Amino acid sequence: MNERDLLEKKILVETCLNKGARPLSSFSFVSLFAWGDFFDFEFKMIKDCLCIFAHGDPGSFLYLPPLGNNFDPSTIELVFAHMTQGSKLRPVNRIENIPSNLLSSFGTSDYNQYLRPVEYVYRKEDLIALKGNAYKSQRHDCNSFCAHQKAHSFEPYSEDDLDLCMGLYERWADHRAKANSDDVYRSMLQENRQVHARLLKFGKALGLVIRVLKVDGHIAGYTFGFALDENTFCIYAEIADLKIPGSAAYMFKNFCADEQLKGFNRINTMDDFAMPNVARAKQAYHPSELVSSYTVSAKC
Repeated sequence: MNERDLLEKKILVETCLNKGARPLSSFSFVSLFAWGDFFDFEFKMIKDCLCIFAHGDPGSFLYLPPLGNNFDPSTIELVFAHMTQGSKLRPVNRIENIPSNLLSSFGTSDYNQYLRPVEYVYRKEDLIALKGNAYKSQRHDCNSFCAHQKAHSFEPYSEDDLDLCMGLYERWADHRAKANSDDVYRSMLQENRQVHARLLKFGKALGLVIRVLKVDGHIAGYTFGFALDENTFCIYAEIADLKIPGSAAYMFKNFCADEQLKGFNRINTMDDFAMPNVARAKQAYHPSELVSSYTVSAKC
């Protein structure tokens, strides 16, 4: 499915998402669209529930639990039957991004349950104020940035910024790859090149809020996100120039204080990819909530 065809599914997906709680960043059309270069998505109604299947070379899985009010164990059986198309179940056949409150619908006898990395949720006012000893390091970084980078701005993204933002991503990713030998992490860096370019290109159609940090007229960072629900804004990405100390902290604080985020009181920064260094960075901002989710697969 090409980008334009996938965009045409936006209203359908968001209508179904709005029928229930949206506790996770994956419960958004943006998160789905982001991976359109890697999976062929199929949208199918099963027992009055929208089921979004992701098809790839290894096999098929359900991107989200069935979306609808009639979700029950019989729906799950039909979902797995559709994924296998009459063949035997394989480990790749699974249902991703299951919130804790839906886990009981799967039972324990027929399915394997795997805990995914938690998502980090914060009180927005804490991230803006940075009060007290708990945020001493972040305040220092922001103050250092302002002291050393007199000519800077934090402003809305324009289409002319695309190539410059992706150039920054290339430099950032190359530096991260050289400092980390983990193959999974390096693969993530490669994948996110495409994800970021795709979302920046279609940001307006997706309703993204995108900001760029400029120092001396040059892009030193970019960040973007979207409304997850009426109270929660999800910050999907943040890339900062590693040669400019404090740029990431300054950008994060100012994005949270942005006028377009005025109506939200919670910030979701997604998960830590099971990477200790990312977990430490997110814990340092003292989340008010850690949101769990699960993957379920049939016992083959």
